[in-house]
Amino acid sequence: MKIARPAAEWRPSRRLDALPGYGRGRAGQTIPFRHRLGSNEAPDAGGAGRAEAALQAADAIHRYPDLRGETLAAALSQRHGIGSDCVAVAAGSVVLLDQLIRAACDPGDEIVTPWRSYEAYPIIAGLSGARLVEVPPDAAHTADPAAILAAVGSRCRVVLVCNPNNPTGTALDDDAIDGLLGRIPGDRLVILDEAYVDYAADAAEVAARPARRLARHPNLAVLRTFSKAWGLAGARVGYCLAAPQIIAAVQAVAPPFPLPGPSVALALAALADPGAVAARVGRNAAERARMTAGLEALGLPVARSRGNFVWLPVGADARPLTDHFARASIAVRCFEGEGVRITTGTPADTDAVLAAARAWRG
Repeated sequence: MKIARPAAEWRPSRRLDALPGYGRGRAGQTIPFRHRLGSNEAPDAGGAGRAEAALQAADAIHRYPDLRGETLAAALSQRHGIGSDCVAVAAGSVVLLDQLIRAACDPGDEIVTPWRSYEAYPIIAGLSGARLVEVPPDAAHTADPAAILAAVGSRCRVVLVCNPNNPTGTALDDDAIDGLLGRIPGDRLVILDEAYVDYAADAAEVAARPARRLARHPNLAVLRTFSKAWGLAGARVGYCLAAPQIIAAVQAVAPPFPLPGPSVALALAALADPGAVAARVGRNAAERARMTAGLEALGLPVARSRGNFVWLPVGADARPLTDHFARASIAVRCFEGEGVRITTGTPADTDAVLAAARAWRG
């Protein structure tokens, strides 16, 4: 029997037509790179009790986890000195960013952000129907507060700042951030994406700072992650700190059961072992400084990074340099026509990067 072809075919929303793709920060798992430095992952998974915690949680895998991640939210509220109703958790901070944007924006609204920044931002903005207003950085590849404020027009609903910024690693200091927060109108949502903040400040300050800012700015949402300095990229755990009304809006657009039990157990084990994070941050600072100095000595441009990576704004050389590193079995992140981002890893990783860079300079 011949089946008639339908007169019209299903197609997805036209919003998808103009969306950029999310680039692969590293080569596929089947490609045997010796140095995987494209995804800003921690070079180790060290930390006491993590494997045991995950295995114990797996014993209850036949049960649903917390409806809203309440157990982890309570632990985070204690760490940061805020109420548990000021915390939301999800499978990575990027999921919470998507929920914040969907809760805040309608089609035609604007999201102001410094750019170049995290490549997920245009995708999330486009899915909400909002327009991303990209604000150029200053000559040092750092966000420009005055330019950000100038871009906040009548259609702006969200100001989104990644600090330290990905992929440049540059960061505004505390006074600049506080000054910016104080000048953005209170009816705009300000999202401070702090995925890399653990690498940029003292651990006690990193824990205490959100409570001070939230007390002064009820329109602020702070995003944090366990994927970077906490060494849990594979567990996919992120969280948002904000006023209760913002958290309620996030949860209104979020599906239930945001995190599986083993991921919660891993995050709780990490929180109980801050020494592992401090050691990882210290090792990163040493390798970041060594890599930066070595690349600069070779005459390559390097931005002032405060993350776990360095940014080489080499423009048109981005693709050739990336391919050169690949031939040396080093996976880095290429931003075509703009630059190359290299994750800081082990001493052996740094040695390999500097050796390849010397060969590149000839």
